Amino acid sequence: MDITGETPPPQQHEYQQQQHPGALTGIILPALKVGALTGTTGFITGGLIATLKSSPTTGLFALGTGVNCFFLGSTYWAFRNSMLKLAPMWYPSLRIATPRDRTAISGAAGALTGATGGLVLRGRGHVIPGAIMWGLTGIGAQYLYAIADERHSENVQQQPASAQASRKGFWERAFRSEWSPVKRLTHEEYKRMLEEKLLGVEADIALIDEEIENLRKSSDKVSGS
Repeated sequence: MDITGETPPPQQHEYQQQQHPGALTGIILPALKVGALTGTTGFITGGLIATLKSSPTTGLFALGTGVNCFFLGSTYWAFRNSMLKLAPMWYPSLRIATPRDRTAISGAAGALTGATGGLVLRGRGHVIPGAIMWGLTGIGAQYLYAIADERHSENVQQQPASAQASRKGFWERAFRSEWSPVKRLTHEEYKRMLEEKLLGVEADIALIDEEIENLRKSSDKVSGS
């Protein structure tokens, strides 16, 4: 029920369920998947570096690098997903986040990750440098992704439908995998997502109109008495 004591329309409940899934499926699991990917990459890279340096503790160095990469990757993705899901609660315009919005959120998530990682892994003296370095990294990575995605979209639009259907290579299968934390949307899925967001905005507008009408009636009653 809203503040007027009335039950919101069914589409409002549907919108809220679609846009705010549980923390486990919406934030924690994707963060763990990203952490597993970055941790594995860090473990392999650390092992190679330790081997090239002829380190007597190759296993420990690889394990330590893997743990650090897992912590940074999972923490970054958890911060980023949380911001993307919570930001529309305070700023309704972010329900349809632009590339600029995503770049800003990625930078903020990177800064928080760097500060957290600096504090937990290295001590208080590395909080500010870590925040600056990882904040810039988050901004740069998201910016490059936005450019690549825009060019890919332009190329897809210029190709005939038959060519688009035949170009499903390794990366397409990887993005479609259930283990991938990032999903590539088709045109139909993107259209459906925009329709769902528009439905939520229309439901919010209807609720606001009802509240304004109730406040006006209450004001008229007070003035009449």
